[in-house]
Amino acid sequence: MTFQGRLVLLISGLVTLAVALVTILLAWTTHSAIQSRVEADGRMAATLLARTATLAREVPRDVEALLGDRLLSEATLAAHLVAVMEAGKAPVKAVTDRLKAVADGGGPDEIWVTDNRGRAYLHNIPGPDITFGPDARAQPRQAPYYGLLNRAPEKVVTDAATEGGKLMKFAGVAGVDKPRIVQVGADVRRLGDIARKAGVDGVMASLLAGGTVEGAWLLERDGRLAVHATGPSAGPLSERAVEAAKAAAASGETGLLREGDRLTAFAPVSAVAGQGAGIAVVRLPAEDLSSVIGRHVKIGVLVGLLVLAAGVYGAVRFARSQMAPIERLGEAVAAVEAGRFNPFTLNEAMERNDEMGRLARVFRSMALEASYREETLDAQLLMRTAELETRTEKLAAAEHLIEEEQRAARDVQTNLLPQQLPAGRDSQFFGLLVPGPAVSGDFYDVIELDERRCLLVVAGVSGWGVPAAFLMLLVRGAIREAAARPGMTPAAILAAANDRLCGQSPFDGFATAFVALYDRETGMLGHSSAGNRAPCRIRADGSVLTLADAGGPALGVRKGIPYGEAVTRLEQEDTLFLCTEGVLRAVNAQREPFGEERLAAVLHQGRGLSARDRSELLLRAVEAHVGPGGQTGDIVCLTVRRLLPASELAPESEAAV
Repeated sequence: MTFQGRLVLLISGLVTLAVALVTILLAWTTHSAIQSRVEADGRMAATLLARTATLAREVPRDVEALLGDRLLSEATLAAHLVAVMEAGKAPVKAVTDRLKAVADGGGPDEIWVTDNRGRAYLHNIPGPDITFGPDARAQPRQAPYYGLLNRAPEKVVTDAATEGGKLMKFAGVAGVDKPRIVQVGADVRRLGDIARKAGVDGVMASLLAGGTVEGAWLLERDGRLAVHATGPSAGPLSERAVEAAKAAAASGETGLLREGDRLTAFAPVSAVAGQGAGIAVVRLPAEDLSSVIGRHVKIGVLVGLLVLAAGVYGAVRFARSQMAPIERLGEAVAAVEAGRFNPFTLNEAMERNDEMGRLARVFRSMALEASYREETLDAQLLMRTAELETRTEKLAAAEHLIEEEQRAARDVQTNLLPQQLPAGRDSQFFGLLVPGPAVSGDFYDVIELDERRCLLVVAGVSGWGVPAAFLMLLVRGAIREAAARPGMTPAAILAAANDRLCGQSPFDGFATAFVALYDRETGMLGHSSAGNRAPCRIRADGSVLTLADAGGPALGVRKGIPYGEAVTRLEQEDTLFLCTEGVLRAVNAQREPFGEERLAAVLHQGRGLSARDRSELLLRAVEAHVGPGGQTGDIVCLTVRRLLPASELAPESEAAV
């Protein structure tokens, strides 16, 4: 199949797939939307009816409670009014007239005020005086207020009740000046109007008037019908719907029930003020979803066919317009391969302003340059080959020179180490140097000053290779020269070596050093440090202590710097361990340094080890930490162990024999 045919087939297939997916998605979303809308309407209508039923019980009760509070306030005001007027010696008629004026001016409808025996001698209602007694059967309205004479209680509010064709509500308080009853009453017929307006019947009528609800029912928890309102085609509730309503009432959650083309929704009604809970039921007509889906599918298929036809027609036209420059380019490629390329055959394609035109212009430029590049390619290849061979030879020579420099530096470093350390029965000396891949110039030295004293030196220099080895020569020579002077202390030796390095060193490097003057007979150790870590003292019991860090900065940094000094004493069987930073900075594959903690742990191992054994134990620990080929710097350490004197060893030897 040609590229044009594949392009047409691809576009037609994509259009068909898009139309099918859009049609299916439209049908599914329409079905979900209609079903969700109907279910949401049902739940909302049932919830509204249930909430209305709850409010229909709560609102009149709350209004009546507010009215009771108002009547109590009016009764209290009437009690104070009567007390004030009687305190002013007002006659009974004047007080009665004042109470009538209060009632006519918007106050309570009835006002009754008694004496201390319960006779209502003051009232705004024409007629004989009444007496408040405790007999509830004879006086159902007055009996609850009889206890106010003794202020037990001090106020009373009774529920609304029908009296003389009116719905009356009364409240009373005890007298403020003497034992008496002050009762007021109001006509509360408006409570019934409020209940009817906010009641279930009004909401049911509103739901039916909207046309979206066929019927509404309010059931008790046991399924008995309480109130209902239905349309002409609603019919009664089915047994299945009643059982579903009971289940919703028991669970306390809204529910839905589909019966054919109808949807019934349930919502629980809360119990209020002693009235039992129930369930609100609403029935809605559910539209036939299959007909809606079928209608949308037909519309989608029709639109899809139209879009497909337009897509195929457009694909054919588009493919023809796009294939013309591609065909010209194909002919040009064949001409280039045959060596008969004519650049004018691409003029029509180059006039286009799209990617095909840019491709044609680029291809013609490439074709014109191809012959030139082909001619120069062989020459460039020969030149590159010659340059590569030259660079390879230079690289080999540089590597050989580096190896020679490293070998020379390593020879210098090795030859400068003391060939023989002091021996004797009072102390053991052992030095260890393991050069790194690139020699850094670290070293140790033991200089015997006389039969008792010797100078211990551990130093490390900055840099690598031959410069580091040369700087090592300068440091070692400066320290030895200063130590040869009589009466020099470790601090004075470092100060003299620093001044010499600052004045003579041709490099910008520096050196760290630790110098200690050790008395082999007494064990006294005077020491000073120039930027080097303080050594460790391993006591006979295995405990590891770090000597006081006394001294100053590294050598060769600044001239004329004074250095501090500290003194300690090595006991018999104590060991002094000196090392450079290369031991602590040895890292493993996870880039974790060996560190002070690991160093102290290794030095603590083994009691009574010789200087050699302790040094080799540390070397094995460092090698195990860094792993094979992991060492990057020099490892230098010097170990001095003070032994027991021969006089103390002799008895032990004789006892052993």
